[in-house]
Amino acid sequence: MVAVFGSPQFNSEDLLAYELGYRVQATSNLSLDIATFYNNYSNLRTAEPGTPFPEGSPAPTDIVIPFVAGNKMSGGTYGVELFADWKVVPKWRLVGSYSYLQMDIHKNANSQDPTPDNPNGSSPRHQWYLRSSVDLPKHFEQDTTLRFVDRLPSLNLPNYYSLDAHLGWRPVTKLELSVGGQNVLNNWHLEFMPDFVNTSPTVVKRSIFGSITVKF
Repeated sequence: MVAVFGSPQFNSEDLLAYELGYRVQATSNLSLDIATFYNNYSNLRTAEPGTPFPEGSPAPTDIVIPFVAGNKMSGGTYGVELFADWKVVPKWRLVGSYSYLQMDIHKNANSQDPTPDNPNGSSPRHQWYLRSSVDLPKHFEQDTTLRFVDRLPSLNLPNYYSLDAHLGWRPVTKLELSVGGQNVLNNWHLEFMPDFVNTSPTVVKRSIFGSITVKF
């Protein structure tokens, strides 16, 4: 039986982050941002094998193969983030962003963790989203957000698109009625799978909601 154990010798993971960005107001209706980053990680978590031992009473019924949390992985990540905010017309606004991530994470020479060196496939390399906000007549407003997340090959998860939509009505200043949906393109999708501790996968289901907001 394989088991995972914590350790009182486990230390906090360390991060030293560098970021350089630039923002420009291209026109009165359009602003653009670009940010580059490099993150240097040390003391990252590993699963170090321990000495097998019997378990069970009165006679041993299992041989436990322990893996103990350690701090024997390090490396860096780098990438770029782009952002744009465009007021197309006074009552219509588009906001979008794109991010790229590259990872170079590896185990230290003294680590015996049997998992792959580089967990690059457990974080999406490409992500983007586009949001449209429209002020409609009769005090209605409508928001739509389309999002893309790249695949996670090391977790065997495909890429996915997610669409969220919202329609609100504000008959008076202090009252808002709204209805909306999240993840309306799919019944459900997986966003993450456990890779160390056996926890439940992160599942996002389609949802529909309504709300009434009163301000005092």
